[in-house]
Amino acid sequence: MTKATGLNLTTIVDRALELAEREGLAALSMRRLGRELGVDATAFYRHFRDKDELVLALSDRTIAMILDRIAMITPEMDWREALRLISDAMWHQARSYPVVFSLTFARTTGGPAERQVVETILRTLQPLGMTPAKTALMYRLFVDTLLSLAGMNSTARTLPPDILEKDVSAWSRVYAALPGKEFPATRAHADALIEVTDEQIWAASVDSLITYIETQIAD
Repeated sequence: MTKATGLNLTTIVDRALELAEREGLAALSMRRLGRELGVDATAFYRHFRDKDELVLALSDRTIAMILDRIAMITPEMDWREALRLISDAMWHQARSYPVVFSLTFARTTGGPAERQVVETILRTLQPLGMTPAKTALMYRLFVDTLLSLAGMNSTARTLPPDILEKDVSAWSRVYAALPGKEFPATRAHADALIEVTDEQIWAASVDSLITYIETQIAD
């Protein structure tokens, strides 16, 4: 076990991230984390005021990983390529840490990593010649749309396997079996609906967002 004397912010966040992804949100408590690290739960309050502050730190840690994956973005890079790299990094992190992502995708941490990601995206959009108000809107549209999609995907992946399978199979179990006379359009597309993947939805959404931003540049 880790000694209390060696307890620091990095150690706590790393172990909490590992614990949450290994055992789920229910395991993420100060008491349970204390057992993991071999310290009393009260030791954490020297670093975090409450559990929510710890949760935001976990979110910022995963955002820092996104930063690592987009480190190759430069001011000279085409903005479309930069946004695709950012979207790929976000998708990767959401898939790698679904528990934490599902818990925090709608939050604003204000942490150091999040600040750098915000700066990177705005710096990518700023040279496109839009007004500050429109640039801010395009930033929020891009980020919030992808966070919503990634959050929904992550939340589904945290469900118990039997519950997740029930949801996934609904397309074939329920919709493909609807009466054709009452639901002709649904029945006509039932097979195609079953084949749609999360990756396809993500890629199409990124394409649509970039295309929309292009229209705003020309406006």
